[in-house]
Amino acid sequence: MPDVREDSSLSWFRGRGGRRFGLEFALIIVIKLALLTLLWAFVIRPLPRADTSPTAIERHFSAPSSTESSR
Repeated sequence: MPDVREDSSLSWFRGRGGRRFGLEFALIIVIKLALLTLLWAFVIRPLPRADTSPTAIERHFSAPSSTESSR
């Protein structure tokens, strides 16, 4: 009767196919992280931020609306 512990102690991931799968999976994750970093650096980061200082908010609410004055 074969020993069951010998079969279960050998993991598929420790074999040649498992190592290749792990390497490819890690490579995909690294590439995706690099692409997301580049996307953030060139697209998201340069967007202008709204001025939220108290004086800017006060100016925004006290300025007359252009749609009301055209009627």
